[in-house]
Amino acid sequence: MAKETIFETVHENVAGIDIGVEQIFVSPDGKEVVNFETFTSGYHTCALYLKEKGIKKVAMEATGVYWIALYFLLEESGMFVCLVNPKETKQVKGRKTDVKDCQWIQKLFSAGILRHSFIPEGKYMELRQLVRERLDIIDMGSTYVNKMQKCLELMNIKLKEVISQIHGASGIRMIKAILAGNRDGEFLLSLCDERIKKYKGDQILKALEGNYNPTYLFMLQQNMELWEIHQCQIEKIDAEIAKLLDELSMGKEEVATGKVKRVRHHAPKIDGLHSTMARLYGVDLNCISGMNEYTALRLIGETGTDMSRFPTAKSFVNWGGLSPKSHRSGKVKKNVRGAACNPAGQIFKECAQGLMNSKHIAIGSFMRKLRGRKDSGIAIKAGARKLALAYYNALTKGTAYVEQGTKLYEQQIKKRELGALKKLAKKYNMQIIENQIAA
Repeated sequence: MAKETIFETVHENVAGIDIGVEQIFVSPDGKEVVNFETFTSGYHTCALYLKEKGIKKVAMEATGVYWIALYFLLEESGMFVCLVNPKETKQVKGRKTDVKDCQWIQKLFSAGILRHSFIPEGKYMELRQLVRERLDIIDMGSTYVNKMQKCLELMNIKLKEVISQIHGASGIRMIKAILAGNRDGEFLLSLCDERIKKYKGDQILKALEGNYNPTYLFMLQQNMELWEIHQCQIEKIDAEIAKLLDELSMGKEEVATGKVKRVRHHAPKIDGLHSTMARLYGVDLNCISGMNEYTALRLIGETGTDMSRFPTAKSFVNWGGLSPKSHRSGKVKKNVRGAACNPAGQIFKECAQGLMNSKHIAIGSFMRKLRGRKDSGIAIKAGARKLALAYYNALTKGTAYVEQGTKLYEQQIKKRELGALKKLAKKYNMQIIENQIAA
């Protein structure tokens, strides 16, 4: 007979819940197990059962979106709910059932082993879901952009080889004119931006020479209409996000803001977004290299504005999945592949990637130097870590990030390398003579 695993009790009056599609399994003591239906009435019955058992704290796994409704219902009932990463509650292979899972979660939680995941409160949770939905719709709309490119290629119209994106303002105007029956190259070129006409005019005229096939034009029109539907949906989501931001920023003090950075792709159509985000955060995050008002909007739903749950900057970076992982055993120390970044960490990585080739940003210079020794992935992650630290310091200390620039960064590197070289020369009783080149 298998022996029962016994842990030291740290938390009393706690329960473990395993959530499924049709049923939830609840263990109030690690032994007894009761199941409830996942209808709202079943959740209310579960909350009543837990109160009768004297349960004050509950632990559950983050399973898809099934946990959200039960999580907030139990919170409204006055219970503390600990949402945990399923990776932290894995059992030995061959022992996984819904009944055993809820018992195991209860034992781990009562022993104080499980860590609580960050969940935005109230309207911030709604804001997170809206921003994520906006990104999903943008991704879905990109499918129809690819299909439009395919239709143009079938007709040997080479617009995508000449302009940066066919769904930009100039590209859409030309495609709509083509669908309206216009075939004159000069007229189509006149619809483009002045810079395109100046630098790519001849190429545009050559690209528009193609076989305007009726079937492919029909397919092009279908995909154009579907893409426009997605753009309309994005505008509607932007309106809902604006309402939520107005509610959240009501009563917040105005914050001095600097220059508004241009959002190059998929900019939200929200008036005063820059100043609104500054009021919510209490600091202007545009001072951080690579970050703009859209980045701040995406991050606020993922991290919130209260950093008190992260005691140090290192703990925040580790939570985002941006800290380097290492494995130590005896005298062996080696780096290991870490887990994937969470959504917040991924946002920082996207910002860092945009700085990789920057000529005037210190972080860009740092990443290029690291890329020469490691690879691009490691360099981008290291740059993202620096941005996450700047973000944490801005929210906890109110200190604005000051960009030192590439020249100052290179001077610091030179000073550090010269210092190391002088120590090495002193060690071997050698003298360093600087080469003075006449101007």
